[in-house]
Amino acid sequence: MIDAMPRGSYLRGMSDWIGIIEDKNGVRGWGFRGDTVVSEATGLTADAILADLGEADVIAVAPSRQVASVPAKLAPAGAFVDLQDGTSRLPAPQRLQLLGFQTDHADWDGVALILTGSHSYWCLLSARELVGFQTFLTPRLIHALACPDGASPGALAETLSRPERLAAHLAASEADPAAQTGHLIGAEMGAARAWWLGQQVAILSDTPLSQSYAEGLRAQGVPVTLHDDPSPRGLIALRTA
Repeated sequence: MIDAMPRGSYLRGMSDWIGIIEDKNGVRGWGFRGDTVVSEATGLTADAILADLGEADVIAVAPSRQVASVPAKLAPAGAFVDLQDGTSRLPAPQRLQLLGFQTDHADWDGVALILTGSHSYWCLLSARELVGFQTFLTPRLIHALACPDGASPGALAETLSRPERLAAHLAASEADPAAQTGHLIGAEMGAARAWWLGQQVAILSDTPLSQSYAEGLRAQGVPVTLHDDPSPRGLIALRTA
């Protein structure tokens, strides 16, 4: 243990490159030695991350003004930009998560469900391409209503079967926040049925909500696997692309 040494002093110089991701949920950074993560930090600005991680070559990924349409390869030959499918937009940081997942699961076909603090993204992967995706605001709604991450299975199943009753179900369950979480996730799953029906689903998330989504999908007989945030693997793949 080296608790007596200031964290910034300890980390400085350990990394030969740094990866930074900026999005609506803040800024995250990792220090790498080759392909190995040796340090990480979170903060409000990229400057704060760099002050914590030290000086090294930097790769930064953030939502872009430019977009490319799907289907698309996850590792482009040119700029790493947002992707668009109709009215839905997949920001570059979430594209990076898919790239990281694909790095470790090269021949995997199915749906990757990305959960952030505000959005969920149902992404169809096939033949090493992102074929299409759909975005929802369910995590933001859950937090706006001050609901817990754990969902009532019964409430989830009820609104999954009758998503048009969502508003009525929310009104009837005001005294049961876990039921409200279940109703919101159930409504999303009902709207996203075409994305998960007959598919295998990989949930890419470090958020507590991932367990509630996984339980809801498994109750419908969907094969589900849970994965830690693959962003560091995406940064490594982007650096070597």
